[in-house]
Amino acid sequence: MGRPTVLADTFVIEPKSNFDPRTSIHSVDDGSPNPAQGSTIQLFESEPSPEEQQWRPGVCDWLVFICIVILAMMDAFDAAVLIPVLPELANSFDEPLANALWVNTAYLVFSAGSQLFFTMMCEVFSHGPVWIVAVVFTTIGTGICSGAMSLTELIIGRLVQGIGGGGAMSLCFVIMAESAPESIHSRYSCYIMLTRLIGTIVGPIIGGLFVDFAHWTWAFYFNFIFCALSLLVIPFAVDLRVSKNIPLRKLRILDWSGATMAFLGPGIILVGLNWAGSVYRWNEWQTMMPIAVGVAIFIAMVFYESNGALHPQFGVRVFRTRATVMTYVGCFLHGFVIYCQLQFLTFYFMSTKYFSTALSGVSLFAITGIAIIPAALVGIILARESQCSKWIISGGWLLIVLASGCSILLDSTTPTIGWVFLFFSAGLGHGLLLSSYNIRIHNIPKEEGISLPTKPTTIANLMRAWGMAFAIPVGGVIFLNRLGYELHSIGLKYDLINTAKGYIILMDQVRMAEGQREAVQDASAMALQVVWEVITCVAALGGLSSAFLWKKKE
Repeated sequence: MGRPTVLADTFVIEPKSNFDPRTSIHSVDDGSPNPAQGSTIQLFESEPSPEEQQWRPGVCDWLVFICIVILAMMDAFDAAVLIPVLPELANSFDEPLANALWVNTAYLVFSAGSQLFFTMMCEVFSHGPVWIVAVVFTTIGTGICSGAMSLTELIIGRLVQGIGGGGAMSLCFVIMAESAPESIHSRYSCYIMLTRLIGTIVGPIIGGLFVDFAHWTWAFYFNFIFCALSLLVIPFAVDLRVSKNIPLRKLRILDWSGATMAFLGPGIILVGLNWAGSVYRWNEWQTMMPIAVGVAIFIAMVFYESNGALHPQFGVRVFRTRATVMTYVGCFLHGFVIYCQLQFLTFYFMSTKYFSTALSGVSLFAITGIAIIPAALVGIILARESQCSKWIISGGWLLIVLASGCSILLDSTTPTIGWVFLFFSAGLGHGLLLSSYNIRIHNIPKEEGISLPTKPTTIANLMRAWGMAFAIPVGGVIFLNRLGYELHSIGLKYDLINTAKGYIILMDQVRMAEGQREAVQDASAMALQVVWEVITCVAALGGLSSAFLWKKKE
């Protein structure tokens, strides 16, 4: 039997066909399980549990899995494809690099902010219509980006694309939880993480190749492949019918206000941070006001969730133990570290090594490609060994702290073997953290009647998404402010960080004396050193948060 996803004592229980989330997932195996029927392909490496032995995925179950794989890869691809392309965008639209950073920031912020809204809509409507709406948003956003004639239009397209990508990604975990036995959720979500890693690998490579050998708009044309496949498969995998009787009571009591404040608070803070030092000075009101308003909204959200919300999104039921809180904090910090490294290591290659855009994107494979190995081994083989997760989390953070600390030594003279070894270490750490946090999340004690937006998988994915959203504005303001200072120290104008557009990174395309070119390379390396120091401190905080997971009892 299905179970309601909102507190049973709040709602009038409705017929299963209108309320139970499982009914939106078709299966040819409805009825009593028969081992002789259905697919015999196994998703597992170790000995399956009795529940797994009884469950056999049918045709539509595999179609659901294919949809999840496509959409998870699409979201990761969209988030990563423009990582090496930002300097070229600044040059193409004749905009400062600080403004071009918003192309990625807009996607990540709206991707994170939309997740709670789409998950809550699943409490009222069935999964199918909400899922297809998310893909339609992504398709529309991709179309806007493909035809963008200005940076503003491109950012608008990216935020629409982010709404769809975040919504589709959040529903992947929801539908996974409702369509498969609970005993395989850890392994199932590991496959989702692996497909996201593949999207993160392919994204920068495709983006760099299109910039060097075609045009950056082809990165968005390529994304239509994901959109088309999703729109083709989803109607065959899930029920797209909407209930005729939409329960308005559920709409009223869901925590829409909390989700809105959780989106507006961090989003407005990031606007102020992105402007600080590059567009406006730190002490100007254009910088201070967004930060102050964002902080005020965040404080108001804390009071509202503590006292005013009927069913709080961020209440005590969600953050009920110290270990659970530290797990979510670790997910946030990991999202920040991994995306900050990917973005600014690309800038390192372009500004100090003078790598091409394509080669810069390919070089990131040393991190993302190697991460697949530990993520797969730990996530699949040790899926049921929750006691091992704390060891692996601590070990992963240790590797990332060491790799980030060694990044401070990177400059124009660093040999290839040096940065490749450093990237391998970081990739191993990221792979271990992705899989071990996944195991940890799926072993958090569950409460009866918990709603979809407050499930551990939903909150963990949300926290990691917000960590990624903070990475570019925070790293960007540090890098650009420090770079302006370093340029001023060698006799160049501080405002060069704005007037040079994307050429502040692509200095190999600017005519200058050899000695001055080397000075600019050193200035860029010095500015990036501050970014590596910040990443190291954040990774150290992540390692410190893992210490709270060693409690014997939660």
